[in-house]
Amino acid sequence: MVSFKTIFLLLLVMLGGISVAAAEDTGFSWPISCVPGVDCAGTHFRIGYPDVGGTGLSYACSKPGYLGHQGTDIVVSSVEQGIHALAAADGVVRWTADGRFDHCPNDTEHDCDEQEKSDLSNGRGTGATLGFNAGNFVVVEHTLGSIRYLTLYAHLRKGSLTVAQGQKVVRGQHLGDVASSGNSQIPHLHFGVYKAEGTMYRPVDPWKGACNTSSDGLWASTTPYRTDELLMAHPASDRNDDSRVYLQTIQRSLPKKLYY
Repeated sequence: MVSFKTIFLLLLVMLGGISVAAAEDTGFSWPISCVPGVDCAGTHFRIGYPDVGGTGLSYACSKPGYLGHQGTDIVVSSVEQGIHALAAADGVVRWTADGRFDHCPNDTEHDCDEQEKSDLSNGRGTGATLGFNAGNFVVVEHTLGSIRYLTLYAHLRKGSLTVAQGQKVVRGQHLGDVASSGNSQIPHLHFGVYKAEGTMYRPVDPWKGACNTSSDGLWASTTPYRTDELLMAHPASDRNDDSRVYLQTIQRSLPKKLYY
């Protein structure tokens, strides 16, 4: 779950002197080791699409995850299946966090506080924040062509991280297991993509479509499922009401502000 205003102003922490492995020019690979509706455990699968422009529309001019949603939520039904989060391209691990509950037992725990913002420390006391409680997460830096990107893998399982800060990773490498840590109600991978622009990283939508104004699409290949078979929230006649239904299934409470 991401604060539109906060993440849009996410400061770019300069990490000079460390080369970043180049990603394939074709884009990012599917970041999870199962296909919703095919081999992910259980029966409840949903895809929450980005709405980085805050218009209430996904890349396809239909329903996003919810208003102002900044990443792609890939919802599964089981933590125990050990579904892997996979590096979407070659790169270098810049930030990690571990030790949070796989699934918060109650809202009184600090790990479960929806107001908690996951930090990205630069070691000098002036780090940035993800703008939401991502629980256990990994952030990887890539170079796609000549452009730098970050990819975020959030809500991972406690103790499942297989990488450390500064480590080089390759496309498809196991980073950690999908869970429901941080501000999350059900097991899912929140996959975020951020593009370097000047002194900031700005969120971008990797899905190619008429209503995506942030990119021309960043996937390396066709994603492995049929979106028409993964209805996100229904029944609904209004896109904002529909977003609220989805939000209630993915997060412990409704947002306090228009953008969350």
